[in-house]
Amino acid sequence: MQRSERPSPYDPKAVEGRLYEQWESSGYFHEEPDPARPPFIICMPPPNVTGRAHLGHGSTYTPMDVLVRYHRMLGDNADWIPGTDHAAIATEARIVAELKAQGTTRDALGRRRFLERAWEWSRTYGGEINEAFRALGFGPDWQRLRFTMDDGLSAAVRKVFVKLYRDGLIYRGKRLVNWDPVAKTTISDAEVEHEERDAVLYYVRYPICANAQTGPREFNRHSAHAARPPRAKPAGSPDPLTTSHIIVATTRPETMLGDVAVAVHPEDERYTSLIGKSVLAPPLLERSIPIIADASVDPSFGTGAVKVTPAHDAADYEIGERHGLGMPSIMGLDARISAADVDVGSYEGLSREDARRCVVDALRDQGLLVKEEPYRHAIAISERTGAVIEPLLLEQWFVKTTPLAKAALDAYRDGRIRFVPERYGRTYEQWLTQIRDWNISRQVWWGHQLPVWYTEAGEIVVAESEEEALAQAQRLYATGDLTRDPDTLDTWFSSALWPFSILGWPEQTQELACWYPSQVLVTGYEIIFLWVARMVMLGLYVMGKEPFGAVFVTPLVFDAQGRKMSKSLGNAIDPMELVEKYGADAFRMGMMRQLRLEAQDVRFQESRCEEGRNFNNKIWNASRYALSLPEALPAALTLPKANALTLADRWILTRLHDTIIEVTQLFDGYDFGNAAERLWHFIWYEFCDWYVEATKLETSKPTRAAVLSFVLNNTMRLLHPIEPFISEEVWRLLPHDGETIMTATWPDPLEVPVDRDAADSFAWVTRQVVWLRNERAHGAKGKLLYKSAVTDEQRELIAHFSRYEGRERDNAFHLELFGPNVSSATFTIPVSGGRIEFVGNRDELVPRQKKEIARLRSEVERSEQKLRNERFLAHAKDDVVEIERAKLKENRETLRALEAVLSELESQA
Repeated sequence: MQRSERPSPYDPKAVEGRLYEQWESSGYFHEEPDPARPPFIICMPPPNVTGRAHLGHGSTYTPMDVLVRYHRMLGDNADWIPGTDHAAIATEARIVAELKAQGTTRDALGRRRFLERAWEWSRTYGGEINEAFRALGFGPDWQRLRFTMDDGLSAAVRKVFVKLYRDGLIYRGKRLVNWDPVAKTTISDAEVEHEERDAVLYYVRYPICANAQTGPREFNRHSAHAARPPRAKPAGSPDPLTTSHIIVATTRPETMLGDVAVAVHPEDERYTSLIGKSVLAPPLLERSIPIIADASVDPSFGTGAVKVTPAHDAADYEIGERHGLGMPSIMGLDARISAADVDVGSYEGLSREDARRCVVDALRDQGLLVKEEPYRHAIAISERTGAVIEPLLLEQWFVKTTPLAKAALDAYRDGRIRFVPERYGRTYEQWLTQIRDWNISRQVWWGHQLPVWYTEAGEIVVAESEEEALAQAQRLYATGDLTRDPDTLDTWFSSALWPFSILGWPEQTQELACWYPSQVLVTGYEIIFLWVARMVMLGLYVMGKEPFGAVFVTPLVFDAQGRKMSKSLGNAIDPMELVEKYGADAFRMGMMRQLRLEAQDVRFQESRCEEGRNFNNKIWNASRYALSLPEALPAALTLPKANALTLADRWILTRLHDTIIEVTQLFDGYDFGNAAERLWHFIWYEFCDWYVEATKLETSKPTRAAVLSFVLNNTMRLLHPIEPFISEEVWRLLPHDGETIMTATWPDPLEVPVDRDAADSFAWVTRQVVWLRNERAHGAKGKLLYKSAVTDEQRELIAHFSRYEGRERDNAFHLELFGPNVSSATFTIPVSGGRIEFVGNRDELVPRQKKEIARLRSEVERSEQKLRNERFLAHAKDDVVEIERAKLKENRETLRALEAVLSELESQA
């Protein structure tokens, strides 16, 4: 591109698509295993095939791209392996909705034709999110793109299932699960949302049986009372079998039909005399159930007495397990009242909602309804269908997790897996210590069908293929008549195998040998339980080694008011719209600047993306300036001799050296927010505002082209992981070595000359200029008169930056200020290299000096604390410690000077 053709301002639309196509077609994202180089592998958390890019991808996937680009430049064997998840329930729901719109159903279509349609749908729409990732500048190894339903990954799923089953770690049993009555399947906790809704808290009398020894009656679905309607009693009329009652509070009176106990806290004195007695279960009043003591009961909720319905509530299920209670279900798969396990009277066949109304009416007629209170609480909702989840006791397939969890806990406690931030390690540990068996079967068709078959007699056959299953059935049961289990596996099961299945396991590939385990997993904290822990458990179980060494947990993204983004609130932000408006680089920089290690969430501000666009224009204009100089830019990374460098040259090179060290350390510590801020400050303020401006002096001409080119080249390489496009575009315009910045080397601080004295001298100039500009902003005007101790370069720079006219005077560094707000008093203030005499307004100067002194004291205290920290001194690189010490020294000197200024001002009052 000719100089005259370079547009101003920077146009990301003219750059980003063109460069990305070049990178991908040239294979720059691809890597082959190389045992001679250190590996740096990231396995992309597979987004749903149904998904669209959202801001969460910006906060979680951008750091992955940053890390892989950074480690590629370090020379590591770096690869980011992408893939998508088949998203069983979400995909099936979308296809079922399409079928409904066409006037048909899944069952009418049949399983084979439905699966053909699901594959077609996935191929048609599954690439949308990958195209969005390309627009965001993400550079995974697209040649290694995997899908959780691929043949290879499917083979891995079957093999692990069979191994777990044969090792006694997978079983079929009846346990409480999340049931979606619309999708007609169990769902994982990850697919359950909790929504605050208004409800009613019903207070109900449970009559106490007169005979304290009366125990719970055996459940009998063939009871003579099965067809009898609920008995209505006049209000206030006690049951002749009772002498008293206990009042229970509940939001779900319809589930009273399945009550098996009333529970109270063992130390609740209100009820200690009732423990062991029995009550009649409303509304039928046909069964007696015990009053039991359980420490999980909250005495402050309602009346402190709760009904226990183990088949329809998770907490009640735990109580039922502890006390060996019966667990009759009163709800069918259609969420209607069922008499399959227990007599439900005339309520059979009613929906949950209708049953609730009818039960409440009956309780009111019986005089058992004490009162109703408005109550707001969280309701479990299916993420996919919006249906209220019904906890049901169903026969399903489960993974026995306790033995697997022990190894995963040991890996964390031994330090083989670390979390960043560390607090999330405690979350991981807490969940694994309280783990429950994992329900892995789903009642959908799209997904990995269970490798399970049944004989006519109900014997179970588990095998990797139908051929193996038939041979096994013939050998063990002398039959070849098998029926395959129609259920599919929880999507999280195949995802748990992701770190090794995408490397070719169970085949022993070169990728598996060189790249397992990976170096870091980047993910959100909401799936630490559902994905991270399960990958560790199964990675250790199958491979004998943890799947990654570190877990970097990114924050959740909320709107500026701290609210979750949603269509209903109208606050959802599409990152693709931000890319269209500001460019991918600006979006990435805007997002990275908002990430903080100590923060658990990001309150996203679009203004940061706008600032990112302005930042890129600043870079572009600086590069245009360098390229437009009449003197030609020298060969790449060529610097003049040290004795030829100006004061500004030596300062910017020293600052570049320190910035390389700091950004490297911040990337190594996953501190992307501070890394972005450090680059922002160096490029915008130090390079563009100070150095570029200094090169406009006549005395800078002999060296400026070389130093500008050298600093820009290094700076673009530092910036590349966060802003890949503009860094590549500018780097290519400069003298450079190699075809692309992607394969350029990471800047080496040892290759950048350092002159601390010169840096301090120039820094002193910047402080004087800032002070002078501040005075001008308050209405002052004047002339500079320099003391001879101030060097010619400093004198020239101050005059140039401050736009004050300067002249020499024998024994003073004098500034004459005058203006509408300036008093006639004259103050003489000591500064480094001389004294300043000036006319000024003391009432304005003193508060400003005090504010700056307070800021510097805080900075000095922070540095002192850091340098007293033994952990920092032991782990930080020597250069980083030296930079911190130099910063402390400079701030102390400035603080002493300002304190002297303040003292002079106050003494002359």
